[in-house]
Amino acid sequence: MRRLRPAARGDPQRGMVTAELAAAFPALVLVLIMAVWAITIAAGQLRCTDAAREAARAASRGEDLSVVQQVAAEAAPEGAAVDLVEVDGTLEVRVSARMAMPGPLGDTLPALTVSGRSVALAEGG
Repeated sequence: MRRLRPAARGDPQRGMVTAELAAAFPALVLVLIMAVWAITIAAGQLRCTDAAREAARAASRGEDLSVVQQVAAEAAPEGAAVDLVEVDGTLEVRVSARMAMPGPLGDTLPALTVSGRSVALAEGG
């Protein structure tokens, strides 16, 4: 009868998966953070565009400029800048906001600026 020997204690394969996972984990976390940041930027861009569109729609209904500004500020991301430019019966609404990276790295990396723009004809002009 033939006996099988147990694996040697110094087996080089032992713990290989754990070491590979430990080496890949920081890269996985970085990719996850970057994906969340990309989604945050895309959502901010959409909110700025929607805010500009809603404000331009309010202006085309003949609302007062203060109301148009308020409509844009309500739909825009927090801390967004709203610019209204009226020229020859048209009103251009520009909404821009700075989007910082979420999490602990948010203060260390530069914030990106997203913006939206819309133009409407004033109702009376």
